[in-house]
Amino acid sequence: MTDKDFTNLEDIQRILKYLDKGKLDASAWPNAQELKQSLDKLIDEHKEYMEHMKHHH
Repeated sequence: MTDKDFTNLEDIQRILKYLDKGKLDASAWPNAQELKQSLDKLIDEHKEYMEHMKHHH
């Protein structure tokens, strides 16, 4: 995953936060919660990978 990918994921998370706060129509985003959970997991895995690479390579 590149830095640009990571930035795109953060942008998507920002959209999901707007949904949570009721600033966007949640009915237009029926899978928003699943998407948020998936992105959180992906970002966490990326952070773990980057930490591993920093310490071990």
